[in-house]
Amino acid sequence: MTDAAFRRAILSGYPDRVAQRREPGSPNVRLASGTGATIAPESGVRDGRFLVAIEVMKGLDENKIRIASRVEREWLQATAIETIHRFDADSGTVHAALVERYDALVLSETPTSVDPEEAANLLTSAWLERGPREDDLVVTRRLQFAGRTVNLAAAVHRAAYGIRSLDDIRLVRGIDPDVVRALGREAPETLPVPSGRAVKLEYRDDGSVAASVKLQELFGLAETPRIGARREPVLLALLAPNGRPVQMTRDLRSFWERTYPEVRKELRGRYPRHPWPEDPWNATPTFRKSRTTCRRRV
Repeated sequence: MTDAAFRRAILSGYPDRVAQRREPGSPNVRLASGTGATIAPESGVRDGRFLVAIEVMKGLDENKIRIASRVEREWLQATAIETIHRFDADSGTVHAALVERYDALVLSETPTSVDPEEAANLLTSAWLERGPREDDLVVTRRLQFAGRTVNLAAAVHRAAYGIRSLDDIRLVRGIDPDVVRALGREAPETLPVPSGRAVKLEYRDDGSVAASVKLQELFGLAETPRIGARREPVLLALLAPNGRPVQMTRDLRSFWERTYPEVRKELRGRYPRHPWPEDPWNATPTFRKSRTTCRRRV
């Protein structure tokens, strides 16, 4: 009888005692039952990925394989074949593999196509554990401001369907289109201002809403804009030409009447190319500097 035939006969006699090294060349193995063991030096097996544990000595800390026989991979017939989906936290993506098993041992893993439903399940769990990032946080705050309630897990799952990467999920894609349209009315993304531009609205955790805008863009506007069904006044950060706020207010009329004259006195000398009219009520709103002619020095 050849050596290979002898070893195959041993495998036939002990099919439930197959073991697999945890790492190439490591004495630490996993048995087909799922338990761990260590190959003793006297086992007679020095190499090979798989082996049959003929004699196992059970210990308090570890099981030792005292006698073993090497097994070739091609001799092992898979007892189960399944597709496994995994979420890779480092890359934020879902991968799938076709896994062949011999009881608790993995014989092989082959990359395969990702099932969109399985991917959506994994990505939804990862998204809920991580929490919303900036774009999605804006959506959740807008929903809160508008008093709209959605099933967040279901919305994320819909947004994640057909997506492979966590970073590609956009919550708004999973929200009912009627709710999205309602948000456009009740919690819009931007606020039109008299200059003709639209400035971004910031929805805050406390339920308030704010906007940053150059004060010259609001010339002629007396009343503070109000948003949503509750007619919530917008907290305006009125900006100087350098982009820094000179006033935070929810009472624009009071600003023009009481504060603007002091702001004008302080800033018109520092920013002479910007309009600082004495009468902001009737001035033309603008985002641009004043049109002035600069003479070239000779």
